[in-house]
Amino acid sequence: MNKADHVRDSVVYSPQSKDLRPSNRYLTSLSLPADDYCLFIGEVPAGAIVPLHSHSDRETFYVLSGEMNFYDGSWWRVLKQGEFVDVLSNTRHAWRNASESSASLLVATTVRMGVFLQKVSSTAGTQAAGTEKDQFRKLVQEYGYWLGSPEDNEAIGLATNWYGRKEESKN
Repeated sequence: MNKADHVRDSVVYSPQSKDLRPSNRYLTSLSLPADDYCLFIGEVPAGAIVPLHSHSDRETFYVLSGEMNFYDGSWWRVLKQGEFVDVLSNTRHAWRNASESSASLLVATTVRMGVFLQKVSSTAGTQAAGTEKDQFRKLVQEYGYWLGSPEDNEAIGLATNWYGRKEESKN
């Protein structure tokens, strides 16, 4: 396969401001069967948060540079360059980059998850904020993924959740 056939960069949907959105560079094709593997490099800006969520797709994250805080459903831990975490199917998990610099992660997951991320990326920043959130939630429902509530995220120390910041989710 030609490198140009499968390497794509995309900015992923996030309830945070546009400058805190992670981006992905896909290293494998998203046209393979849904249960095949997908490999990409995720760039996570300083201050970015991926709120509490779960899905049936297994994911393995290897920290290429920087450091990330990872919540595994029970507690937070810091992952530094050269460390990895394997997130099994349906594990509730969250991420935050509490450092002052961006982090790079090598991610192995399913093509299904890669396609989902690509779909939510294609709407990121191209629609009005309300429409973008609605499209994201529609895709989450279509794929059968779970998103933590504002209370779930607050319970693990996150002020940002899938509906925005804590004060915004009350509106």
